[in-house]
Amino acid sequence: MSTSFEQATGIDAGAVEELLADGATAGGGVGELLRSRLAPASSAAVVAPAPSVDLPKVDATAHAAATLVAPAAAPRVAEVLRGTTLSGVALAATSGAAACPAASADSTPDLAAVLRQLNRSLRTAGPLVGADALALVAAACTAQLLLALLGLDPSPLLGRMGAVALLPLVVGYWLVGLYAEVWIHPALELRQATHVTSVALAAAALAGYWAPPLSVWCAAAWPAVVCLVPLFRCAARRLCRSRAGWGFPTLVIGSGDAADRLARLLMRSPGCGLRPVLLTDPEAMCRASIVPVMNDPPVLRSIVRARGIRHAVLAAPDVPAAKLARLFDRYGELASHLLVVCDAPPMPALWGAQRVCGLGGVEVRNGLLLAPLRVAKRVTDVCLAAVALVLGMPLLLAIAAAVKLGSKGPVLYGHRRIGRYGRKFTAWKFRTMYRGADVLLRQHLERFPAARLEWERDQKLRDDPRVTRIGRVLRRLSLDELPQVWNVLRGEMSVVGPRPIVDDEVCKYGEAFALYTVVKPGITGLWQVSGRTDVGYEMRVKLDEFYVRHWSPWLDAYVLVRTVVALVRRKGAY
Repeated sequence: MSTSFEQATGIDAGAVEELLADGATAGGGVGELLRSRLAPASSAAVVAPAPSVDLPKVDATAHAAATLVAPAAAPRVAEVLRGTTLSGVALAATSGAAACPAASADSTPDLAAVLRQLNRSLRTAGPLVGADALALVAAACTAQLLLALLGLDPSPLLGRMGAVALLPLVVGYWLVGLYAEVWIHPALELRQATHVTSVALAAAALAGYWAPPLSVWCAAAWPAVVCLVPLFRCAARRLCRSRAGWGFPTLVIGSGDAADRLARLLMRSPGCGLRPVLLTDPEAMCRASIVPVMNDPPVLRSIVRARGIRHAVLAAPDVPAAKLARLFDRYGELASHLLVVCDAPPMPALWGAQRVCGLGGVEVRNGLLLAPLRVAKRVTDVCLAAVALVLGMPLLLAIAAAVKLGSKGPVLYGHRRIGRYGRKFTAWKFRTMYRGADVLLRQHLERFPAARLEWERDQKLRDDPRVTRIGRVLRRLSLDELPQVWNVLRGEMSVVGPRPIVDDEVCKYGEAFALYTVVKPGITGLWQVSGRTDVGYEMRVKLDEFYVRHWSPWLDAYVLVRTVVALVRRKGAY
């Protein structure tokens, strides 16, 4: 593919070659259209152009055709693809040289297309079903082992089926949409799986009230299922995300840079199962992207049908309701699964507390104001902090000795931070800097302008002259913040929440500062598990906004699991 073609269209020859192959096997579309309509105009074979060919700057469709055919045939291809012969009809493959109109878009799809779609769905959902089954078997075996250690025998009730007694939960997971084709957030996935597991095992325990071994078996199986199912599902996604047959080809719909950003985001997130293969811009502003771009409606319709694309993601930042409705009408017929993505959704999506009411509106319950959830968060904070303080006492003492011997100064360092409702408190950390750190910082920033820009942007320095040798190790391992468990016990901080900020950072939050003060700052949070300083301060503010607007116990659980992964990777920690 020539450079001029790539810059002008964003479509590569391989994508159109694949389209030609799809057209031949899918019972019609652009592939057979090209072959049949080009036959009268040129007998030249479909070949890749030589590097010296200067492609004319016409629309993306003509470019795609001119890339694959001899130059003499390019004008004929452009005429065919720009014409109205595709409007309202799909061209089917025939044995002769001419294509004939096929059924319209609302007709019954051919059997081959249905089988391909079913195969794709099975290959995508199958690994998740298998992962759940393995997790449930492992959880059942764990419960069996625990009962054996307690001297209880559930075999009179479960018989030899104890190892597979939990497999019916797969049906429950399917009923709540855990195998749906549209990816859901891990926090929601955890909540739904936990709800199904809790209801099923509670019912089994009540049914076996007069047979104590069954109740104990259910109690032992519950934590095993809640822990193993998410882990096995995560492992299955990691194993499958690099395979070409996993996931669903997806059409990206959006205008300008928003559509291109969304396509790149999906490319970087293969675990979601939505693989962008085509982009269309309703306003025809986007001409090139990381995936092929097609803005001509008739040709777009033909490509979507030929490739069997059933999923579409609509990037709709700040789109008025009336215009959004028109986009639904325009693209709703192309894909059976349409996901709308907004930059800042007005309603929280992870609370799981949205209900359509009788007035035609939507009820949204604020979990931060619900007393039971607030009590649950506080109890969780106290339990986790107490356990960390008791079990981590040897490590805390060892770090304290290393800090004291490494440089002069106190072991702990307290700094005034802004907490909930804007109240100030002292956040404790192991001292990681030399005495006179403020003077060292001022001198360093005066000497190095690049460091000053980095400090003004992130409020942190990658090469900080104030940090001691022991301090660099503690910061790299995120151990310097362990004393903040005392702040958690005192009720000044939470285990999960936004990072506590100082007065100089308030201006960086802008209007989001009001959201920041709604919750207690945390030891860990979305910013820490998303790359920390590597993601930039602007993204940090957005992550804090997301956390406050979408807070739920399930989001906290998700962040805690991601924290373990972040500690191992140590990305952005310095």
